[in-house]
Amino acid sequence: MMRRILVTAAGPIVSILLALGVTALFLTAGGYSASSAFEVMWNYGIEPASLVSSLNNAVPLYLAAVAGAFAVRMGLFNIGVDGQYRMAALAGAVAAASLPFPLAIRLPLTLLISCVIGAIWALIPALLKIYRGVNEVITSILLNAIATTIIAVLLSHVFRSGGGQNTGTRIIDQGGLMPDLVDLGLGNQTSISAFVIVALVVGILYYLVIDRSVFGYSLRVAARSPEAAESAGISVNRKIVQAMLISGAIAGLVGLPHILSVAGRFDGTLPGDLMFTGLAATLLGRQHPIGMALGAFVLAFVERSAQVLGLVQLPTEVGQVFLAVVLLSSAVGYWLTERADQRIALWQAVKRRIPTAAREGVTR
Repeated sequence: MMRRILVTAAGPIVSILLALGVTALFLTAGGYSASSAFEVMWNYGIEPASLVSSLNNAVPLYLAAVAGAFAVRMGLFNIGVDGQYRMAALAGAVAAASLPFPLAIRLPLTLLISCVIGAIWALIPALLKIYRGVNEVITSILLNAIATTIIAVLLSHVFRSGGGQNTGTRIIDQGGLMPDLVDLGLGNQTSISAFVIVALVVGILYYLVIDRSVFGYSLRVAARSPEAAESAGISVNRKIVQAMLISGAIAGLVGLPHILSVAGRFDGTLPGDLMFTGLAATLLGRQHPIGMALGAFVLAFVERSAQVLGLVQLPTEVGQVFLAVVLLSSAVGYWLTERADQRIALWQAVKRRIPTAAREGVTR
């Protein structure tokens, strides 16, 4: 267990160190002081308002990471999280603004509707993979573009509220918005959204399903050895559908923190880069719920901290460079820690084998 925890923590550490090194080279080559930039980012990032913002912004990244991780455990790459969460966010925004129920009923229904839409959108590449043999990466990427077109049409002709340049859905009243969990009372933007609880529940369920259930075990078996799974009576095609449905359902929640806690409706302010940043958190955390949570917070912290650089005559692109390098180095860090884990496991197996062999030699 301790080795698993150390290896899980090593991935993010290696990736972040690599990203810091490359970012420092970028700053030095541009004639800036890397230490000064990092100091400014750190001091701004640890302010209460920044920490709260980082925590709230980490929630959708974590949900995207869990959605991607669930598919990865089945040997699939759900690159369609972007389209799934935007389609689900539109449905959730319309439901939250239209359902004639109190908050205690309307909010769960909004979450459920968003999960269903995300799951349906994820079902398409799963079925195409099973029945037509089309790689899910290709179909899910194409479905992202299709989702963009469908959303544009629906916003223009069906769900548009207002005229002129107003291209958003109806405003959601207080009876449909996600309430704050904690208000630190330190001024503007110091309220922690209750979506933190949603993310916590999703992380716990992910752990229980993947690591502590028969379904999770059969999912891993089907991913690692489809032939053995089929011979044991496990339908690989069924597991593909189930994994993509669950992954899409979780992805359906990704856009709701912005809709129900920030914008109050679906409009052009919905972030469109949550999928790849969430994928970085998936790789950083080695698909472990705690590791992905740490990875999501680190990425949100860096994104928030980089916002202050323009005020001190430092390039604001530092944050973008750092995040881009993390996206690349997360794969490197994952590979390095995976190799280290395999070597440690092999060495421990050899150490256990040597005394046994020695005892057998003495007996003979």
